Amino acid sequence: MPKLLILSTGGALVIRRALGSRDEQSLTLRPDLAVTVEEFANLPGSHLTPQQVFALAQRILAVREGYDGIVVASGSDTLEETAYLLDLLLPDGPPLTITSLPRLNASGAFASNGLSAAISVATTPSAANLGALVVVDDTIYPAQSLQTQFSQGVGMFTAAGGALGRVEGDHVCFRYRPLNRQHIAAPRLVEPVDLIRVGQGADDRQLRHSIADNVAGIVIETLGSGRVPPWWLPTIGEAIRQRIPVVAVSRAGVGGLGDEFGFVGAYHDLRKLGVIFAHDLSGIKARLKLMAALAVARSPAELRTLFR
Repeated sequence: MPKLLILSTGGALVIRRALGSRDEQSLTLRPDLAVTVEEFANLPGSHLTPQQVFALAQRILAVREGYDGIVVASGSDTLEETAYLLDLLLPDGPPLTITSLPRLNASGAFASNGLSAAISVATTPSAANLGALVVVDDTIYPAQSLQTQFSQGVGMFTAAGGALGRVEGDHVCFRYRPLNRQHIAAPRLVEPVDLIRVGQGADDRQLRHSIADNVAGIVIETLGSGRVPPWWLPTIGEAIRQRIPVVAVSRAGVGGLGDEFGFVGAYHDLRKLGVIFAHDLSGIKARLKLMAALAVARSPAELRTLFR
């Protein structure tokens, strides 16, 4: 009988109820599985921290060889970040799926329960060595390109490159495999890393405060494909002179960086200053990646290579 571990970051009792029992010995949803439900934490998604997700990754590494698959059930508020950080920190291994916690409506019935689909994928052998797979709305997404596009309900998540597949009844159908998945064997996460978004006409006050606080790194969500107001350039240069790594992403959330514009503050100016560019990453993901990369990079050149 296949062995499955469900790790909950909040609401383990709700998960057991969704499975048809309050204990692991009489699960009615999948009686063909030996299921263990473990409460890793009891927190809403908005309360989770990167350090807690790092500890979750360490827990998965410690126990996953004893299971045929693992499901992580977590709050939807930061599911995008939880999934990406797990995908980044964990090497290839047994199937790993991430799904949102089951939700109850006012009458006590389940308004949303993607747990069944996540279990189906986690117990599918072909899902092994694909990294962290997010399963919501019976759809399978790669963690590295998952995006939150809606605040709640059906259609909350999407992926820039499309879905990897779907769960149709008891059948798991993969159409694609994740491309260019990166693993960083970070022994810890380095913090704080600040995330700053550029808005039209915004001043550089937040950036100056980050430098004054001597943060470990800074991620800037730039305009377009790598552009900032010209008055930001001296402060960005100051951060780099202070040996604070500065990573640029597009505030669009996905897409490459680089252009041929010649005006001040465009991509070419950031490149000359020594800014690191994170192509196809949102700001929240680049922030997490920088935390992990800073723990393993022995030089600015190595750090840059990790983002190439």
